[in-house]
Amino acid sequence: MFGGVLCESTYAYLATEGVMLFDKYPMLEYWIHWAIIALLLTIGMVTFFQKPTEIKHEEVPISSRFLSFLKGISLSLFNPALLPFWIVVLLEYKHREFLKITTILEKMFFVLGAATGTFLLVYSYAFIANKKRNLVFKYLTDNRLNKIMGIIFISLAVWQLLNMLS
Repeated sequence: MFGGVLCESTYAYLATEGVMLFDKYPMLEYWIHWAIIALLLTIGMVTFFQKPTEIKHEEVPISSRFLSFLKGISLSLFNPALLPFWIVVLLEYKHREFLKITTILEKMFFVLGAATGTFLLVYSYAFIANKKRNLVFKYLTDNRLNKIMGIIFISLAVWQLLNMLS
């Protein structure tokens, strides 16, 4: 859980620094929007057509908690949607005066908020999954979850496309 929070925070910080490039190069923002649309559409299509895999329940022994931490970091680190997500969020913030992030203190609170939100979200998922384990495994081994996630990514791409065209 903390491995994922660490990477999410890193990507949120990188996005706060990277969004400054868009002020310097306005056309970059335009092309990034198109790249994000393509990325979301690609992830959505791959996820939608992905075959479900069998998931086995594993007990994590205390001795391998560090390995679980490293696995969380590696899964989050190579998540292709994290950086584009935070960049889109910050680009939308830029267009609203009261949400602009300009000072180092605002950047710190943004990253802290992203980390807190990620922790609470992942903790809630873990808590619910632990309480409803059989139900979760039933749906995770079903193809419907891939279809739903694929549709969500494709919908985000379409929504972003409509924003670009309007």
